[in-house]
Order: sequence, then C-alpha cells, then structure tokens
Amino acid sequence: MSLTINSFDSNSINTLFSSIPQKGTGMIGIENLLGDYSSIRTGSYSKLLSAYYAKFGDDGIDKSDKTVKSKDTAEYSSVEKVATNLLDATNSLLDKSSDLWKKKSYTDDEGNTKSDYDKNAVYGAVKDFVDAYNDLVDKGQKSSNTGILTQVASMVTSSSSTHATLGQIGITIDTKNHLAVDEDFFKNKADMTTVKSLFTGNGGYAYSVASKASMVKSYANNALSDLTGKKTYTNSGSYDLSAGDILSSFNIST
Repeated sequence: MSLTINSFDSNSINTLFSSIPQKGTGMIGIENLLGDYSSIRTGSYSKLLSAYYAKFGDDGIDKSDKTVKSKDTAEYSSVEKVATNLLDATNSLLDKSSDLWKKKSYTDDEGNTKSDYDKNAVYGAVKDFVDAYNDLVDKGQKSSNTGILTQVASMVTSSSSTHATLGQIGITIDTKNHLAVDEDFFKNKADMTTVKSLFTGNGGYAYSVASKASMVKSYANNALSDLTGKKTYTNSGSYDLSAGDILSSFNIST
C-alpha cells in the first residue's frame, strides 16, 4: 500500500508521526524534514533557487564577479594590443642600418642627381609611431592598473620634456597629451638629422618611449595572467619579461 504525501497537509503529517518516540535528535530530523516539505509546498525553495541561479548561474560563480573579470580582461587585452602596436612602430624606426635611413639617389627637376632620404617613407613610419603613441595614451590613462598608469604618465613626461626638439620637425603636443605631426613641415622643412637623432639608436626619444611601452605591455600581460591563470608567451615561445626585467634591460631612468 502506497501513501501519497500530497493528500496530507503539514498538520496531518505531524499527527501521523506524533506516535514516534522522541529519542536523541531523531525528532529534530523529522521536524527539519517537515520544514523542508513546507518550504517546497509554499514555493519558498523555488524562489530561493531562482534567486540563487539569477545571481550565481549554473557554475556557482557570482555573475557580478564574472562581469567585472570580463571587463578587466577586455581592458588589459586592449592595452596590451596598443602597447604592442607602439613597440612595432618604434622598432621600425630605431634601427639606423635599416633601409628607411639609407639615402636614395634621385633626379631633381633640373636634371641633377641628388641623394636624400625617402621622406615619404620616413614620414609614414613616424606617423605610424604617432598614431600608436596616441592610442596607448588613450587606453593607458583609463586603466585601473597603477603600473600601467605610471608608465603612460612617464611616457607623456618624456614627450613633454622633448617638446622643443619635436617641434623642430613638426611634431606638437596638444592638451590631451596627443602627438600630431605636420606632414608638409616634416617633409619640406624638418632636418632629417634631427629626425634621425630622435627616432634611432639607444637612449633617444623613441627608445625611451619604447621602454615605457614595453613596461606597459608587461603589466598588462601580468594582469591578464592573474585573471585567466595563463602565462602569456612571446612569439619565440618564452615567457614575457617581468616589469623589473624590462626596466633592468633598458637601464634608463624614467
């Protein structure tokens, strides 16, 4: 003979079990069971479960935490990307022996053979640097990471302290700390010797900016590693250097 629990209310169930001896904690267990049953009947369990899964989801992780983590991951990924872009743009300028800095022979309007830098190519490389620099300023100054903020501020300070020399080749700094390069001035009035001194070799302006971009990338990579639990690798397959390692390798003051 089977018993259908739905045919009883909680009072009936209490009556049914009233003859069971109360020994130790046995009756407490029965009372808890009755309480659970009452919660199921009134819908309390359903409400609690709905509230739980609305907040935590099937995996038991607080959805608000996952939203913050996703936002932070997107932020650091974006910063890492623009820092890499700036490093790439800087690397194309730094090497004095690259074709970019080799003079080319050309014939002027009067038929004379002359030798000069390919100013269109040099301007294009400097413009790429300026655009990447501005992107990192925009992304970096919005970061919640102190290391990233510090390095971007140091990068801006480096540009500010070099503004007079940058102005000699047509590069100015606006109120948003963005660089701007005047194409006509750069191609027709800028002294290429000054351009080369700013953007090539160790210890110059571009080198200083590259050191800070490397530090920014390192901080972003480390933050991503903390969020995802995964190490970020370089193209060569080795781990990215830590911020301290990079600072030591450049051996320059900020």
